[in-house]
Amino acid sequence: MTDKFEITLAGHDNREQIIDLMGKIYSGDMAARYNWLYAENPHGEASTWIAIERVSGEAVGCTSIFPRRVMVQGQERSGGIGGDCFIEPRVRRQGLATALHSMSFAQMRERGIDFMYGPPTPNNLGALVKAGSHLVTNYRRWVRPLTSRGAYRAAFSRVPTKGQAQLASIPIMVLDRLTKSDSKGFTLEEVSAFGDEFDAMFERSVREHGVVCSRDSQYLTWRYLEAPAHRQTPLAVRRKGELVGFIALERAGEFAAIADLFSAPNPKLIDAILQLVIEYALAAGCSILETSSTQESAFSRRLRRHGFIGREERGFQVAVQDADSHVDVLIDAQSWHFTEA
Repeated sequence: MTDKFEITLAGHDNREQIIDLMGKIYSGDMAARYNWLYAENPHGEASTWIAIERVSGEAVGCTSIFPRRVMVQGQERSGGIGGDCFIEPRVRRQGLATALHSMSFAQMRERGIDFMYGPPTPNNLGALVKAGSHLVTNYRRWVRPLTSRGAYRAAFSRVPTKGQAQLASIPIMVLDRLTKSDSKGFTLEEVSAFGDEFDAMFERSVREHGVVCSRDSQYLTWRYLEAPAHRQTPLAVRRKGELVGFIALERAGEFAAIADLFSAPNPKLIDAILQLVIEYALAAGCSILETSSTQESAFSRRLRRHGFIGREERGFQVAVQDADSHVDVLIDAQSWHFTEA
């Protein structure tokens, strides 16, 4: 391995190489994405490890950890979500991904990162576990049909005929009646600025969570109002005027996705918020609503109650030292509240 590739912590001189590698995974303006995601994150700059092929001098792989402040049993810790791992196809199956992860685990604490977490692709999960990560739980996608059209597509993954949609409308009406929750007194409103009340809401609510990523106002501003793509709409959840929760919703045609939902882990509160977002997406003309989360969180436990159907899942892993003071909590499946955001 070391004879063929040199693996090092990337610096600013490697910027164009990383942008080039990421352009093989994602579409869009990779330079703008790099500036925003790698350099401007208010929780810290990304740490990237890059593999250079010795013979050609070409960058053939990389992996990154993006810093995120994480509250663990009410204590702020320095975590990081792993991501943007890519290996050129011609050098795969040589253990390069595992080698990159092993070096990132060995050096991340020097970079101020206590632990790394995330739901990687199945192929990458194997490399992470080989490098020493813990498989903690599963990260699952959930789908909620909102209309007869959405019900048919959720069941059969294709557009229904008019007659098929009419037949599907009967169970949708029943589903809506059976799953409806009381949301009286609650409202949703689009957020144009994140102020002190969001910090106060997070500080109140986080006390009831085991492990949850920080959603401070500075981070929320960066994540939703300064993102280059602006794909997600941030929504404040209020109960009789008081801020009690937060949602980020992404829409594409008739599809909507809850990218984030945060509140205190109170079942009745989560039920009211889910009812609000179902009604909001339906009013916006959407036929399907989906979300993804760690499957043993308080949030996930309410999804089936609201008619969400569990779909595919992938592993959620945490890389942490055995001597860490919070290791038992960090590798406990029920501790984590984790969403796309």
